[in-house]
Amino acid sequence: MKKRFLLVTEEWAGSGHRMAAEALHEVLDSHEGIERSRIVGGLTTASPALRELSRFFYLSMLRYGKPIWQRIYEQDRLFGTILKMPLGWWLSRRLENTLIDIENPDVVIATHAYCLSALAQSKQRMAKPFHLVSIPTDYHLNRFWVHPEIDTYIVAHQQIADRLIRSYQVQASKIQVLGIPVRSVFTTAAKVEKRIWKKQLGLEEQFTVLVCGGEGGYGRIAEVMKALAKEMEPLQLIVITGKNEKLYEELQGLTRKYPSTHRVLLRKFEAQMWQWIGAADVYITKPGGISCAEAMALRTPLLLYQPLPGQERENSSFLLDQKAAVLANDTEDIRTWIRHWRNQKQRDKIIEQMEQVRRPEAAREIAEYLLHM
Repeated sequence: MKKRFLLVTEEWAGSGHRMAAEALHEVLDSHEGIERSRIVGGLTTASPALRELSRFFYLSMLRYGKPIWQRIYEQDRLFGTILKMPLGWWLSRRLENTLIDIENPDVVIATHAYCLSALAQSKQRMAKPFHLVSIPTDYHLNRFWVHPEIDTYIVAHQQIADRLIRSYQVQASKIQVLGIPVRSVFTTAAKVEKRIWKKQLGLEEQFTVLVCGGEGGYGRIAEVMKALAKEMEPLQLIVITGKNEKLYEELQGLTRKYPSTHRVLLRKFEAQMWQWIGAADVYITKPGGISCAEAMALRTPLLLYQPLPGQERENSSFLLDQKAAVLANDTEDIRTWIRHWRNQKQRDKIIEQMEQVRRPEAAREIAEYLLHM
């Protein structure tokens, strides 16, 4: 019997959760063993007004209250309870009426934790319960991702599996360590040499640094550019500002003051990020789970800077512990690492460490597992 898959995600807290859902959907949708695969926004479906409120709160916390957001992330027991009751109960009713009863899915996959408890409560009430799958899109998780009604947890690393067992008493039989799903274009792009990507993008054949702060342009990119301008050896600098128009305009003025020894390319939102990450010799970014998984898929050394509160700080700690990335505490650290990584042998050392963490085939492996459960 062919299965019906429903992927529930959110995009208002960054595009990574949606990208993970798209990576899975792409594989599932091309498989003959399914009847249907569909991606939906949980809050967009259940309550557009609550989605806007949640987005406003999240962005406000990142802009004005980062310590508060870190505290919320750490107090996962309290806020996890809120998502279970009463908000979870109300959302579960909304999701049943607007989504679950209509789609009648066999498998529901959550790549964002917001509606996970609501989905679990909906499952409890159904005469024919669906199989509920939790896929955290970071190298860490907290209580938001955990619920007794979840049937399968698919995680990025054995450390996360161990945490589920130790801290949340999840049965080992419910956990699969398969990685964070990235789109197939990143898997394919990994087979292309960096010099080829540079040629296709019209770049020079020289040491190339990519700077990106996600679609919101976070990470104090202007001060990173100012620091790199002081470098004596020529470099090729690509800066992607995402959808941050104000930052793009600010950096336009800055590029006019840049030393002529460096080549600077300023871009706005780029849908085909695999080309730019593939061409870069070093990637300076904040440690979003998907961004890091994509960079490791392409074997591009990660220089982490200005992690956002919550999961990004945890991602940073994990990758440092695995020696799969480095963290710059200030712009002088950035310059030091850039000089260090101009040497190909030094870059090769961290690429070897990344091999222990990278899972470029995760989307395919997850889809195969779900299809053959």
